[in-house]
Amino acid sequence: MLISHKASYIIKIGTALAGRAIVSPLCLLPIQKKRVLFQSFREKQYACNPRYISEALERLCPGELEIGWAFRQPEKFAYLRERGIRVMQSGSWEAIQFALTAKVVCVNTYYKPTLPRRRGQYFLRTWHGGGAYKRVGSMTKMEWYDRVYIDMQQSGANLYLSSSKMFTDLVLRKSFGYTGEVMEEGMPRNDLLVRGAPEEMVRAIRERIGLKDGEHLALYAPTYRDDTQVHAFGLDYAALTDALSARFGGAWRAGFRSHHVTMYYEKGDNTHGALDLTDYPDMQELLLAADVLVTDYSSSIWDMSLAFKPTFLYCPDLDRYRAERDFYIDIHEWPFPLAADNAALAANIRGFDEEKYRADVAAHHARLGSCETGHASEAAARRIMQVCGVTEKN
Repeated sequence: MLISHKASYIIKIGTALAGRAIVSPLCLLPIQKKRVLFQSFREKQYACNPRYISEALERLCPGELEIGWAFRQPEKFAYLRERGIRVMQSGSWEAIQFALTAKVVCVNTYYKPTLPRRRGQYFLRTWHGGGAYKRVGSMTKMEWYDRVYIDMQQSGANLYLSSSKMFTDLVLRKSFGYTGEVMEEGMPRNDLLVRGAPEEMVRAIRERIGLKDGEHLALYAPTYRDDTQVHAFGLDYAALTDALSARFGGAWRAGFRSHHVTMYYEKGDNTHGALDLTDYPDMQELLLAADVLVTDYSSSIWDMSLAFKPTFLYCPDLDRYRAERDFYIDIHEWPFPLAADNAALAANIRGFDEEKYRADVAAHHARLGSCETGHASEAAARRIMQVCGVTEKN
C-alpha cells in the first residue's frame, strides 16, 4: 500500500524521536576531548569538505586526534585504517557510541536525527555546495512536516563554513535560519581547484578513470530532482564530443556522474562510449581531471568556475525545476551558457568565447562575494584543533 508524502515524513519524525530515546543512556558516557567524527553525504562517501578537513588534521597534528568515519559500506574504505583512522559501520553501536562521545562532529549534509546533540559537543557543518544557485531549506516550497524533519537533522551547529557572502546570507541565514558563527574561508573541497593540483595527481586520476594519453574529458553531472527519478535527459554524447572536438580540438571522451542522492540506483547512459563515473569516490577529483563540465543546477558549477574551466548548462526541464524549486539568482544571470536541448548545447560549445567567459566568471565571483582562499581545509582543521586542545606539529 502506498503512503502519502506527509505520512512518510511523520513516520520519519516518530522514528527519529524513538531512536533518540533508545540511545539516550549513552549520553551518560563522558565526551572524549580528542575524538572527532566525520560523515560525508549521509555516510556514503569519503569525500567533499569532511575528507579534506580530515586530511588536513592528519598533516597538521598527526597522531594527536582520534579520527573516526562512519560509512554505510565500511569495507570500501578499510584502507583508511592503515592511516590510523577508525572506520565504522553506520548505525552500529560502535558508531553511535563514537558519535555521542566525540568532542567534534563534522558533517557536510544532514546529521542523523536519531542522535541527540549533547551539551559540550562542537558541531562543524560544512554543507556541500558553494555559490548560491538552486534554493534549499525554507526558501523552497517544503511543507511543515518536511521542515520539521529537516530541522531535526540540521540543528545544533556551532560553526558553518561558507564559500561566498551571498551563500552566507541567502543559504545559511535565510534558508537555514542559522544565526551562529560562519567561517568565510571557502569550501575545503575546492582548495585544489583554487590553488591548482599537482600535475602528477591529475595524471593519476585520469589513469584511474580510464582516459588515454591525450584524451580530454567532458564530465556530465546533473543534480538530483525532488522526485528522485532517473534523469539522464537524453544527452547526446556523440554530438557533445563532436562539438567539443570542433571547438577545442583533440580527442574527447564523455563521462557521466550521478548525484549522491540517486547514486545507488541511477547509472549512466553509456551510449557512444561514455564513461560511467558514478562510483568514483570523489567528485572534486573528477573536476580536477575534467576539461569541461556539463551540468544543470548543480553547485558543481561554482567549484569548476574556480578553475575557470568551461561549464555548459543543459536544462531540458528548466520550467518545471523553476516552478518546483527555483533559484536564488535568475539562471539567465549565471555566466554559464544555457541550453534546453542537444542542438543548443552543441551550438553553445561551438561558439564558446573563452575570453568573455573568464571575464563573466570573474564578475560572477565578485557579485556573489567569493570567500574562496585555497586554504579552507587548514582553517577548519585549526578550529577543530583549538576546540580539542591540540597544537600544531611543525
